[in-house]
Amino acid sequence: MLSPRKFWRFLKRIWFGARRDAAAAKNPNAQERTKFPRLEGARREIYIFRSADAFHEASLLAAERVRTTDNEGQKFNLGLVYGVNGALAVELYLKCLLAIECNQMPETHDLQKLYFQLSRESRAKLRKRHDKLAKDHPVLSGFRKGYGIETDLESLLEDGKDVFTQFRYLFEGVRGRTKGLGFLLELFGQVVRNHILELRPEWLSDESKSPTH
Repeated sequence: MLSPRKFWRFLKRIWFGARRDAAAAKNPNAQERTKFPRLEGARREIYIFRSADAFHEASLLAAERVRTTDNEGQKFNLGLVYGVNGALAVELYLKCLLAIECNQMPETHDLQKLYFQLSRESRAKLRKRHDKLAKDHPVLSGFRKGYGIETDLESLLEDGKDVFTQFRYLFEGVRGRTKGLGFLLELFGQVVRNHILELRPEWLSDESKSPTH
């Protein structure tokens, strides 16, 4: 049997526990402590943008190594690294633009879905700029002339919307794919980047826009 003192201590623990649970119910974010809280507002936007820049740079480093190595196996694997990082960069640029436009972003790696979440005005501007630049783009021109690949934006998005997932798990196979697989949306990513900088010119600081503007 509990003594009166122990009994009141027991009641106090129950009472304080009930208060703690009630406070957590009112504020779900307080239920889990973390060193990495969700970013909001301008901090969230700039973080996504700089992350996209970093993944884009990683893709360029992989592409440069593809050009310099004589090892065919290494060329193939580095090509996958280029595609995965390049696709992730495009995904993050699109998500950054969505955060700016409407403060929302779908949880998807599908680049086409992200593109169609943008405002009609942004889609029209991006498509026009991309397709104009694609006509004289050395890589896209080569694929268009050499392989008959359509290089307008919407065709490239339809074909390459799932590159991030497909390249990461290529060992699982790509169901229903009867033609080659590649990443041809680097130009599009830079077009999106430049559009973001038009909306957030203060992010330019001492950097310049990419030459694809």
